[in-house]
Amino acid sequence: MLILRRLLKQRRKAAEAQARQTVLRALITFSHDRDRQVLKQVVAGVPPRVALDAGFEFLALLRGDEHDAVIALFAECDLPAEAGRQLRKGNAAARIHAAEMLAKFKSNDTAAALQMALERDRSREVRLAAAIALCDLDALPPLDAVLRQIGPTGQRSRRLVDLFRRLPADRFDELKAHIARPDTTTFVKSAAIEALARTGDHRLNDLFQQAAKEAIPDVAAAAVRALGLLGHPDAVPVLTEAMAHGDWSVRAEAAEAAGRLGLPDFVAPLLVLLDDDIWMVSYTAAKAMRGIPPLGEDRLREVAAGETSLRQRIASLVLAEGPA
Repeated sequence: MLILRRLLKQRRKAAEAQARQTVLRALITFSHDRDRQVLKQVVAGVPPRVALDAGFEFLALLRGDEHDAVIALFAECDLPAEAGRQLRKGNAAARIHAAEMLAKFKSNDTAAALQMALERDRSREVRLAAAIALCDLDALPPLDAVLRQIGPTGQRSRRLVDLFRRLPADRFDELKAHIARPDTTTFVKSAAIEALARTGDHRLNDLFQQAAKEAIPDVAAAAVRALGLLGHPDAVPVLTEAMAHGDWSVRAEAAEAAGRLGLPDFVAPLLVLLDDDIWMVSYTAAKAMRGIPPLGEDRLREVAAGETSLRQRIASLVLAEGPA
């Protein structure tokens, strides 16, 4: 029985591999001749799961009208129903992949299936994938409700940043509200700051400066990093103060942010950080000084030429790495 089971499994796997190659060849041909009927016949003649997986692998290579044409044809072949079935019955990895695929099919049924997964799926990662897909479909419920449905454990996932970064600009106020609220969890607040920092909106400077003074080190570090990405010169006093923070991660982020801004005002506090007890902080400070020519680099060379010490070795190491 075990031998027979293995033979059947191998035969099924070989048949699926052949069907997959057939679909891929048909998609390549379609990209040249745009013959919809031929492609539909091929897709209809293979198992829906195989057609869906092979089709979406090929879709990653397409853009523009050609991408939209294949999506429309897949919808006509009822492949969204297969993705919905996988979202309900597949294992965790298959359900996450199904949510990502369903985000390509814009319909009320698709949004309803993803909403059900967000509310009821037993896996927090699947719920988060469903939320990201709903955001891509512009059908994401209010952020408060989404975070409740994802759950406290799911809110510690790095994919939360992906969700926040996908939010349209007219929903940024929801992120700002979560940053300002005292009851927001540390990871959610940090993720919201990181997502907003990527927008490059200088109007967020005051919000980030306020968050940089938070007592929670993770939030303060995220805000300091955001100030470095934003590059607003008004942040000099806040970043200088952050270089004396009690948590080493905040000091390291402040040193890196200072290097990004490249202002001479930072040279003096960066010199102090060269003596930091944490090697990563002192090394980041030396790297930042190297990025503030000519004053910062001159001071770094003076340190490297001085008496043997930890700061002297770090300065020499950074200078030996080559041009800034």
